[in-house]
Amino acid sequence: MTMPVRRHIWTTIGSCLATAFLLWPLPAPAANPTRLPPLPLDGKLLELPGTGPVLRVKDKDFPLIARTTWLLHTLQDKRLVNHEIRVEGEWQPDGTLKVNHFYTIHDGKLFRVRYFCETCNIEALEPGNCICCQEPTEMQEIPVAPK
Repeated sequence: MTMPVRRHIWTTIGSCLATAFLLWPLPAPAANPTRLPPLPLDGKLLELPGTGPVLRVKDKDFPLIARTTWLLHTLQDKRLVNHEIRVEGEWQPDGTLKVNHFYTIHDGKLFRVRYFCETCNIEALEPGNCICCQEPTEMQEIPVAPK
């Protein structure tokens, strides 16, 4: 191979690498952690159309995702909409809050949510029908012992 041919090959390779580098997708910028409130976080649970469950704190809405599907289904339960809740979890890079645990709040006291079938004496993890009799489960709020 002659020198001009080698130079042309290396120039072409360099141009391709430079183009690939410039077109390489960059990760989305992380949410500014200084703007996110500390956890746990108290607020009102809302269900906004097209966004799923959100926690409204003062005038700011924080989209919620959940660690498990049953926890997400509980956050989506219409019986909990507009309830004051305390959320424990972790902030995600996109600014959503991944919920690990949550409690309802009544008069400053914490309650855990459970779904219960009185007929079969069975507790369920999420809203829906009893796995035994197929009747709707009752949402109950159980007081949490102070830590």
